[in-house]
Amino acid sequence: VIVNKAGGSGTVGATEAAKAKPDGYNLFFTSSAPLTTQPHVADVQYKLDDFRLVVGVSTEPVAMAVKSDSKWKTLEDVLKEKDSGMVIKHGQSGTGTFMHIAQTYFYKKAGMKADSVPFQGGNPAVTALLGGHVDTGAALPSELLPHVEAGTLTLLAVSTPERFGLLPDVPTFKEKGFDLDIGVGKFLLAPKDTPDEIMAKLEEAFLEAAKTEEFTKFLESTYQVPQILNGNDAMGKLKEESNMYNEVLKEIGLIK
Repeated sequence: VIVNKAGGSGTVGATEAAKAKPDGYNLFFTSSAPLTTQPHVADVQYKLDDFRLVVGVSTEPVAMAVKSDSKWKTLEDVLKEKDSGMVIKHGQSGTGTFMHIAQTYFYKKAGMKADSVPFQGGNPAVTALLGGHVDTGAALPSELLPHVEAGTLTLLAVSTPERFGLLPDVPTFKEKGFDLDIGVGKFLLAPKDTPDEIMAKLEEAFLEAAKTEEFTKFLESTYQVPQILNGNDAMGKLKEESNMYNEVLKEIGLIK
C-alpha cells in the first residue's frame, strides 16, 4: 500500500515515517533532500539517525531550463546578463531543495542578481516557467522533458559533474566553470528500531528486485540511472552528502 505524503519538501512524510512502527511493514521511499538538505534549512522533527537504510536505488540530475522562445538559448547567454542590471527570477520546488540550491549557487558564483521564487512542488514550478512567470527554472529531467520534446522548454545545463547519459547533448554546469555536484538519489528506509533480521530480508529482496529488466526499463522511462547501494553504503552516502550540503548552504548564504 503506497501512501503519498506531500508537503514540506518531503519533511512531512519523513516525520511520519520516523515515528512509524518498526515492524518491516512501514517503509519510507524518498529522494535524498528530506535527509540531506531540509534538516539544515528547516526545523524538522527527525534526523538521519532516526532511520535505517534498506537500499539506494537510483539517481538523476537537476536540470535548468528556459522557455524555448526565451532570448537565452545557452548558459552563456544567461551569463551575458551579468552587467545588464537585470534581476533574474528563478523558480523551483521549494526553499532548500536541490533545485533551489543549484540555481542559487550558479547565480551567486556568476556574480549575478537573482531572486528565488519557490513553488509547492516541481510541476507548479515548471508550469510557472511555461507561463513566463519566472525567467529560469530547475526541476528533474522527468518533469521537464515532456515540454522539451513538445518544443516549449530548452535545457541549459545539468547539475552532475559528468554529462547525464540520458541527456548527452546537455552540458554540465561544471563544463561552464561552476563546480556543481548535485545528484537526486532515491532511497528506501525503515524506522531506526527495525530489527536486524527484518532489515537483512528487506535489503536482500530489494537488491534482487533492482537487478530485474523491469526495474531497469522503469528507470530509463523516468530518466533515472541506477545507483544500487546496500544499506551500509547508502547510509554512508547520505551522511557524506549531508555534511557537504551543510557547507554549500553556508557558502551560498541560505544558512549561517
